[in-house]
Amino acid sequence: MKLPLLFRRDKAIRQGEEPQAQMEKLLAESLRTLGQVCAKVADLIEAQRLERQGYTQQNNFLRRLDQDPVPPSKKE
Repeated sequence: MKLPLLFRRDKAIRQGEEPQAQMEKLLAESLRTLGQVCAKVADLIEAQRLERQGYTQQNNFLRRLDQDPVPPSKKE
């Protein structure tokens, strides 16, 4: 991202828009991006915390051991 055009006062960066509107759009975009970065960092921290508590990666499922390996056949 090139920022030298950001602080120009004489012309609008995009034709037809006010400089204040451009700054507001840029600020909103930056905050959305920052929010996404913060969410990813929070997910990483949570994954590390769970790993330290003994949980491994997601998408691993437990197998029930209290059931018979072969279900009983139905009597007709």
